[in-house]
Amino acid sequence: MSLSKREHDVLLCIADGLVEKEIALKLGIGQGTVHSYITSMKNKMNALTRAHAVSIYYREYPKWEIKA
Repeated sequence: MSLSKREHDVLLCIADGLVEKEIALKLGIGQGTVHSYITSMKNKMNALTRAHAVSIYYREYPKWEIKA
């Protein structure tokens, strides 16, 4: 499994309970961009929901590569 650095950042924000608007403000990107990152990471992870993605992340993270 491989997530981009930005997908990883967005996933950690979701794990912290932030919504798209808050993530966009925190990372200095648009809400549409945040939504695209979320869709991409969910597809890569075969996650059905954001909560499912966070669950997979914490269960599987040591096996993942985060690309800069």
